[in-house]
Order: sequence, then structure tokens, then C-alpha cells
Amino acid sequence: MSKIKELLKDKNSVLVFDIDGVLSLLEFGEYNHYYASDEDWDKFVNNDNNLYTEDKVSKKMQGFLKNIDKNRVYVITAIGVNKEGDYKKEFVRKYYNIKPDNVYFVDRNNDKVSKLIEIKNKHPEIQDYQLIMIDDTPDVLTEVQNKTNFSTAHVSSFLDISI
Repeated sequence: MSKIKELLKDKNSVLVFDIDGVLSLLEFGEYNHYYASDEDWDKFVNNDNNLYTEDKVSKKMQGFLKNIDKNRVYVITAIGVNKEGDYKKEFVRKYYNIKPDNVYFVDRNNDKVSKLIEIKNKHPEIQDYQLIMIDDTPDVLTEVQNKTNFSTAHVSSFLDISI
């Protein structure tokens, strides 16, 4: 029986969230989840277009994080250009009250494991399983599972979690 929901609610856990598809609704296209190639996205963002706005907030995740100790909440997210990082950092600060120093950027999703190790080193008091990567990409979660002793949670675990 899975204990992931118990672990997500445990005040001793350290939670690490992805942004796109987890803390931000993945609704960037008119009729699709995404509207452009990565190259076009980067150009659009570099032209001062911020798509990380209030309409992209997940009310479910916002409610879940409302009473969680923000010293134990982190973000690891992939970015293509620095402006995207600025927008994402402001988004999670403004709508989730996540500390800017707790936001980490990677070039590719498969670089998340090294950042998780950095975060774990900031919390030597916890067991490895008490650090949880929350993502919407199974490949990311499987890589974390295969390369560490950290816990993993797919965003779907929040669909029916009571808050």
C-alpha cells in the first residue's frame, strides 16, 4: 500500500515541486497544452512575454501548500532562457509564497537529481525517503527513483488528496 499521501502531508517531509504541469497549469496553447517549439517559446519569453500569471495557478496546489512550512518547500524547474527563470521564480513567490532561494533551475529535466542532492544536503536531519520530488513527467520520477533513495510523487496524487 502506498504511503506517498501520508508522506506528502508529513510536517517533517521536504517537498520539491516542478512548475510546468505541477504548480503551473500546462495551458499555454489555445487548444493545446503548449503552443510552440522550445526555440519559439524562448524567443517569445525573451521578448518580455510572461505566461506565468495568476490564471496558471493550480488552486488545488495552492490550497495544499497554504499551511506547509515554506522552509521545507523547494522548486526544481527546467528553463530555456534566464527570463523564464525570473518569471517562474516570481510566479511561485507571489502565488505560493515559496522563497526565491528555494528555487533551482536546470537546463534539462534529467539534471534534477543533482539539485535534489543539494537540497537534501541542506536537511541532514531527514531520512532520504522524506525528500519527495513531485513532478508530472514519469521519466523524471523514474530517474530519481533509480538514482537515489528519495521518494517520488506524480502530480496525479494530488487529484484526490484531502487538504
